[in-house]
Amino acid sequence: MDKEGFVRELTADRIDEFPESGRVGPLSISDVQRCILHAIHRVHFGVDIIKLPGHGSSVMKRAPVVSSYEEKHLLTLIPTHDHETIDTLYKNWKRTYFSSPVDQIRDYFGEGVSLYFSFSSLYTRFLIIIALLGITEFLSEKYLGMDHVYSSVGFTLLNIFGLALYLEVWKRTSNEQSYFWGTTGKLRNKIPRPEYRGDLRMSPISGKEEMYYSPSKTMKKVLMVSAPLTLLCLSIALMLMFASLYVEAELIVYLTDPETGEIYPDIFSSVLSNIPSITYSLLIILFNSIYLKIARKLTIWENHRTQEQHDTHVTAKLVVFEFVNTFIALFYTGFYLQDLKSLKSQLFTTLMVQQAVNQVQEVLIPFFLHKPSSVRLMSKVSAKLGIKQKIIERNVKNIEELSSEDPRIQPVLQDIGADHLDSLHDDFMELWLQFGHVFLFSAVYPLAAVLALSNNITELWADRYKMCRLTRKPRPVSVRDIGAWYTAFKLIGMLSVLTNCCLLSLDLKSRTEVSWFSSDLSWFLFWVLVEHILLCIFLGLDTLISDVPRHVKMEQDRTEHHFKQLSIKQKQE
Repeated sequence: MDKEGFVRELTADRIDEFPESGRVGPLSISDVQRCILHAIHRVHFGVDIIKLPGHGSSVMKRAPVVSSYEEKHLLTLIPTHDHETIDTLYKNWKRTYFSSPVDQIRDYFGEGVSLYFSFSSLYTRFLIIIALLGITEFLSEKYLGMDHVYSSVGFTLLNIFGLALYLEVWKRTSNEQSYFWGTTGKLRNKIPRPEYRGDLRMSPISGKEEMYYSPSKTMKKVLMVSAPLTLLCLSIALMLMFASLYVEAELIVYLTDPETGEIYPDIFSSVLSNIPSITYSLLIILFNSIYLKIARKLTIWENHRTQEQHDTHVTAKLVVFEFVNTFIALFYTGFYLQDLKSLKSQLFTTLMVQQAVNQVQEVLIPFFLHKPSSVRLMSKVSAKLGIKQKIIERNVKNIEELSSEDPRIQPVLQDIGADHLDSLHDDFMELWLQFGHVFLFSAVYPLAAVLALSNNITELWADRYKMCRLTRKPRPVSVRDIGAWYTAFKLIGMLSVLTNCCLLSLDLKSRTEVSWFSSDLSWFLFWVLVEHILLCIFLGLDTLISDVPRHVKMEQDRTEHHFKQLSIKQKQE
């Protein structure tokens, strides 16, 4: 935003027209670091260089210099933390409970990180409403004697409408933030990723030499290699699911009292009967982490031109696999076996196990391992075992080796020792999986939102601590929205209309006498009609509610009018 209050492009020759509100003119630290990274990656090898200087491995013609060394794991390029700024941000961040200082996060970490925290904060506040509705429904049934039919239908309808409104509120929030951060608009002709490789050609748009890799080759890689590998992983996931269900069925038969037809009431039998579900939940988490690494490597190999294309393909792979790996067992239990009691138990077990593992991984372990006493203990153990890493001195000609005590490299050594944060895909995936557990099956387990909310409250604290105290500063990325993740969340929202209507039809039919329907077919067709009406309302809200807030539209129109008049005035002069 310039001194007159208009959001517009900043150029070096017009920097005097902008306020001195950042590190360099109006530029924040994330803007400055992004400019530096862009300049670094614009340095390419000459056309005649086909071998990596100093190492001999082959490189593409005109490949980016620094990125080529990074690709061979010979160099690490990271933006370092500014400890004074991060301390101020952390203090301000700690004062908020269900929200995040997104503008300050954007100034320090960039738009990519800020949009994630903006989304997760809004989602957590939305969960408060859904959790209160779930508690109300539970208490009204248990203590006030409200009919299950009315309470279940009412809660599900409110859930669906609330979910549709939440997605629209987020879209408006995202568009507002992208406008005032200067990242709005179409992303055509974006610069290629530093990792992008191809042959040299003359650009048909700029007329300058550029790197080009045929999109058809990329698509062949996607269809001929990535898709089959993903299907193979999905097959393994299905095999694990059926194996788990088989073991659980056999175990229940073994633990069932032949006289009563129920599981033995002792504690040992109760614990043993839940072991298959717990084990399967842990296998899901393990397989998810393995596939995440596979998906990243496949997407890098596919060689997508822009960062947005790369992230979209990573997200698509993760969503397809994780949906099958995580939810297929719940769908099988609820809709094929039509065992709603087991579905509720399985949903509770999966949520509890996943959130317990998450809390241990992201809250307890980092907190205790990074305490001074723990660090000293680990250093002593590593030294005794002979695995303590030492700084390797490289005798490079004409280059002086700096001491590790040199104040110029102290921040760098500290950041290199911090945890590496490559991307936020796993954080978004964690939220997306929780989102699915809460809303796809809310008709049979309204209290799922309560469990999710309790997890997210500590998760917000853990993510804040992780970003400011434990991890390296991620490379700032300028994005306009959360990309394909919004589509993934919206698809879950639309699917939840179908799943909850189906669950309601099964639940209500098993609990009540449906005398006004002559057959099962008429009952089924009635719920198909209800589902279609709710889906039309869900999609209708998307059309009725504007994607851009009114005050943002006014700012856009005001800016357009101002510069149009300014252009006319300049032409007249």
